[in-house]
Amino acid sequence: MNSIRTKINYSLLSRIVLVLLAISLSSCYSSKKLDYLQSKQSSFITSLNEKEEYTIRPADVLSVRVQSRDPEQTNFFNIGSLNNNLNQANEASFFLNGYTVDPDGMINLAIVGEIKVSDLTVPEIRDLVQQEIDKYLLNSTVTVQLTSFKISVLGDVRNPGTNYIYNAQATIFEGLAAAGDLNITAKRKKVKVIRQVGDASVVVNLDLTKPSIIKSPYYFLHPNDVIYVETSKPNIGQSNLGVLTLILSAITTTVLVLNFTTNN
Repeated sequence: MNSIRTKINYSLLSRIVLVLLAISLSSCYSSKKLDYLQSKQSSFITSLNEKEEYTIRPADVLSVRVQSRDPEQTNFFNIGSLNNNLNQANEASFFLNGYTVDPDGMINLAIVGEIKVSDLTVPEIRDLVQQEIDKYLLNSTVTVQLTSFKISVLGDVRNPGTNYIYNAQATIFEGLAAAGDLNITAKRKKVKVIRQVGDASVVVNLDLTKPSIIKSPYYFLHPNDVIYVETSKPNIGQSNLGVLTLILSAITTTVLVLNFTTNN
């Protein structure tokens, strides 16, 4: 009788082990689902499409700095002193030390007055401001930067939230890197980019596993873009994996205890 019970217990234990093994295997992810820019070639060259230059819009914030051999004169054209240490810069300092484009697409420079900057690129604005400053100063240098270049990354990433880009341009991979990269459970073949174009919001799906993404007009991000990363279906099942494993472990322990008690 004891031998029969022992066989039953071992049979039940074997089934439990097989279930646990199946669950563990189902939670595995292959490199085909995780790798970016997958290619059979060890190296490849993909040409970029002509990059679409971002044009300034109302509510953007510009940093306009004037430099010359006479600092006292340039101080009349500069509002505040923008912290050059970008690691200590914050959103408040951008607004306090920058020019916010008004609803009419204008900025109001000290001494110079109003200048229309909407629908112009940053280099075009720099040249325009330089022409105006040259009327007042000799041998001056004007620098213009877009300080409100921020993107939001949501969904299945390590650090979701809004990040500022301290560069003239950024790719979607740089945007994801600022958010700590995708989690292992994230969908890499269907990453959404939401972009405001005029009065409409455009939503596109990008496949990060294909090298052809480099040719996409959404490969380079625009200010205020939103990246949304969906969670893969296996992750939904894994949300209860810890609880299920705990229950199965308890059952396994109970079977072992019963088996030990029966044999003794």
